Amino acid sequence: MRMLASGVAPNAYTYAVLVKGLAGDGRLADAKKYVMEMMSKGMMPPAATYAAVFEAFVKDGKEEEAREFQEVMKGKGFAPNEKDVREAMASKRGPVFRSVMRILFGK
Repeated sequence: MRMLASGVAPNAYTYAVLVKGLAGDGRLADAKKYVMEMMSKGMMPPAATYAAVFEAFVKDGKEEEAREFQEVMKGKGFAPNEKDVREAMASKRGPVFRSVMRILFGK
């Protein structure tokens, strides 16, 4: 908000940092809002960013809401990249990783 007040528009990196931080804190509503704002400005979130959001959904037990959000994102041109998601989540394995992959890629 301070950036906006100063007349500085956020770029893709700024959005990515903001969204990952919000998702990591479990603030899904805010993370979703800024992902959509980012996309409405023609910027696609990087894999690490959207993986963090979907990981937060899974950790909160909101897999159905995650699928619905993915459909909204797809409506704006979103297409997840499996290789990039695997790289972004390289240090994570187990049920959360499998759930994120299932949501994003049907696996």
